[in-house]
Amino acid sequence: MGKILFKETQKYAVLMVAAMLSTIFFGVFCVIQIVLGKPVGNHPAPDALLIVFFVVSVATIFLAWYQKLVFIITEDELHISFGILTSSKTIKMSDVKNISTRKYNAMKEFWGWGVRFRKNITCFTVSGSDAVEIELKSGEKLLVGTQKMTEVAAVVLKL
Repeated sequence: MGKILFKETQKYAVLMVAAMLSTIFFGVFCVIQIVLGKPVGNHPAPDALLIVFFVVSVATIFLAWYQKLVFIITEDELHISFGILTSSKTIKMSDVKNISTRKYNAMKEFWGWGVRFRKNITCFTVSGSDAVEIELKSGEKLLVGTQKMTEVAAVVLKL
């Protein structure tokens, strides 16, 4: 790996907040129904189901903690990694046809955030509307979301 020209790490904050809120929500229900013995709602869920939901929401917190987008540009290659559940992708600069920055709308173009696929485009995004678009000689395109548009744009201009 050559000299690092740009590096950015983005956390999946939306997933983390949702996981924390659901953990609190199911935790309170577990305490009320299991510990205090007061059924929650008109048709209470079985205790085992509440415990399963609580455990899944706690596990989601750990998943969200490690789920992050890492984008590194070096003199020789581009490296994209999106957490523990996806494989990382390393692209040699010799395989890149064009690299540029652009605005995008994750909901309209890719129906959300995360690792998304559409035709010949793979999108890696956490939030925001700024991205680096990478076109490979093979015809494949990659879109990598960024929160540091000015910094990455300066590096892309040099490339």
